[in-house]
Amino acid sequence: MSRPRSTSRLLSTLFLATALHAAPFAAWAAESRTVESLIAELRAQGIDVIYSSELVPPDLGAPAPGPGRTPLQRVTDALAANGLALRELAPGQYVVVRAPQAAPREPATEAPMEEISVYASRYSMEGRGVSEPRELRASDIEQVPGSHDDALHALHSLPGLATNASGRPYIRGSLANDILFRYDGITLLDPFHLKNFQSLISAIDPAAVDSLEVFSGGFPVRYGTRSGGVIDIAAPARATGYENRAGVSLISGGVSSMGTAQRWPLEWLFAIRRSTVDLLEPVGDEIGKPQFSDSIGRLRLATENGAWTLGWLLLDDQLELGTPTDDETSDARYRDEYLWLARDHEFGPGLRTRFTAVLTASERARVSQLDQPGVATGALDDHSEFGRVELGNSWIWEQRPDLTWTFGAEASMADSDFRYTRVAEYDPVVAAAFGRSTQNDLQFAAEPRVFTYALHAAGRRQWRSFEAELGLRLDGQHYNLGGDHTQISPRLNLRYDVSDRLRLYTSIGRFTQAQQAEEWRVEEAQGSADPAQVSIHTIFGVTFEPSAATHWGVELYNKRWTTVAPYYDNLLDPLALSPDLAPDRIRIDPKASEAAGFEVNLRHEFSERLSANGTLSWARVADDMGEGDILRSWDQPLAFNVGLAWQESRFSVSALAGWHRGWPRNPLQLVEPDAGDAGEILLAPRNTDRWKDFYSLDLRGSYTWALDHGDLVLTLEATNVTNRANDCCLKLRADESGDFFATETDHWLPAIVNLGVTWRWRGPN
Repeated sequence: MSRPRSTSRLLSTLFLATALHAAPFAAWAAESRTVESLIAELRAQGIDVIYSSELVPPDLGAPAPGPGRTPLQRVTDALAANGLALRELAPGQYVVVRAPQAAPREPATEAPMEEISVYASRYSMEGRGVSEPRELRASDIEQVPGSHDDALHALHSLPGLATNASGRPYIRGSLANDILFRYDGITLLDPFHLKNFQSLISAIDPAAVDSLEVFSGGFPVRYGTRSGGVIDIAAPARATGYENRAGVSLISGGVSSMGTAQRWPLEWLFAIRRSTVDLLEPVGDEIGKPQFSDSIGRLRLATENGAWTLGWLLLDDQLELGTPTDDETSDARYRDEYLWLARDHEFGPGLRTRFTAVLTASERARVSQLDQPGVATGALDDHSEFGRVELGNSWIWEQRPDLTWTFGAEASMADSDFRYTRVAEYDPVVAAAFGRSTQNDLQFAAEPRVFTYALHAAGRRQWRSFEAELGLRLDGQHYNLGGDHTQISPRLNLRYDVSDRLRLYTSIGRFTQAQQAEEWRVEEAQGSADPAQVSIHTIFGVTFEPSAATHWGVELYNKRWTTVAPYYDNLLDPLALSPDLAPDRIRIDPKASEAAGFEVNLRHEFSERLSANGTLSWARVADDMGEGDILRSWDQPLAFNVGLAWQESRFSVSALAGWHRGWPRNPLQLVEPDAGDAGEILLAPRNTDRWKDFYSLDLRGSYTWALDHGDLVLTLEATNVTNRANDCCLKLRADESGDFFATETDHWLPAIVNLGVTWRWRGPN
């Protein structure tokens, strides 16, 4: 009898896979433009520009914009051509003034430094590196295939990120848990829905995202606690007026609002959404009732020298996965709550600070059943609660235009309460094959607590063509189960501008990651905290821009973990609903690990309407197990993505084709019973074979109807449109006779279509 593939159906319904690099901003197709019309279109992006008709008369002409220019850059260029300039009043608010004559300056102070310019391995959606930092705004994310319901899926086409069905990427060989997620400057523990079930969808509504930054290595010392990479999400705001949204798709539906009050110096952001998957009866009949919701909000009150910010994020999942006919079922409840207060204060033009206080509370409960007759049976009851109070303070001192100092301190207190019960029984032949006992029972309770602190400082200096930053970070932890731990992390970032078009950069640093209270490995009854993971990042890169429309980037990297925490892997089926009940679950405890690679990314704009992106990655990631290296299960030796985007004022189309070598697999051989012999399952050494190469083609199209004070957008997305059966998993089951075993190959996602509609309306207050 064929095994029902509920997990695959769940993934097929919920997951919108890889995404295209951000398409350019709205097309500027008119042959003759005025400065006033460019300003009007910039206001539609939520950026307010104040001007007088004396400086900007209605007929003031604008030159033809160059390719690759953002709306803000187009306005700046048009004003400069008329002897005018923009002066920033506040974030997102500008005033038009007469352009001052440039005064001669000393070479050392030719330009103020960009705060992020020196860092290696920093990517935006367009794959740009350290030389040209760019932001992906909410309006761009709306145009990316697969990100209509999940902003983080828009990052999956960047070089160095390996992904499967999960919304959590592997960044340059790191474990999925080695990535630091931040929103509005606040650390998020696990910002995904469907935890323990591939974390299919991120908890951040695209309506609540202003920009995304990804550091795949070499990140500055202000980012700590994780050793693999950083995904930093900024919240949106409007300098004036408001924008409301209401949208629904086959995945989720929600409403949002953001704006600025007219009478008070107050900005607001609210977004709430709920899954629609569980409301579709055909889907519910196949996979159960996966229900999730999230809400996010922010109030920002401006003061004379800064601002107060109050924010919150709430995640709530109520999951019933599988049906009575499936051999795996699971009911789960997850609830995460974040509340933060921040104070930004500027003491003068060169000195500013930010203080944050964050409260986090989480409750997670999971009850699972495994019933594979003749192979394995089991039951699981897992409940945990977690709480944390975190304080942080950071300072930036711009001593001179060419010299900047940053300082910071952090402290937190966290505690967890775990209750874990597992009962499992395996067929003797199956247990012998995986080196397990026929019984896999455990009852465990623990209450780990940890106090953490951190200090960090960095100095950044810029000369005419050279820029350097030296930073140092100190982290410490005190565990009630494990004592005191401390780590020191020096980091150095360098950049040299050979010319305006050619830049070289390099980075070397030490990155540490201490175990958090909520990361206790209850499935093995962990008794004391692990030593902190330690990784050394070494990066060298080159960026070249032969023209304003073309950007090349090449980067070589090495990431070596000298201390690695144990982790778990399922040899055959990584998509199991209850992986800790499955017999193929193994504990991996490397002596060291290493990831090395070579990445190339290219962006080219053929015209204002048509652009292309491409990435090529070669990489290897392996664990040193003492007797030799063994590839990690997400080792991706060769990967290639190419994307095209075409856009006019109302209609846009984009496509992304992706290919990579198959991920490692664990081959096995079934030896049939003979002459009273019970038979055998023979496993080859772990990860010594590969699945077939992975290929997918994703498409997106949208059409916008202009309405009074807003617009209506219809979006159609399709992933894996060729319906290619990309192999992923091997499932072990009893054969038809019930006397021995058979295997079945499962696949990643088939073709998936998502249809959504969004209504946006705006006003001046």
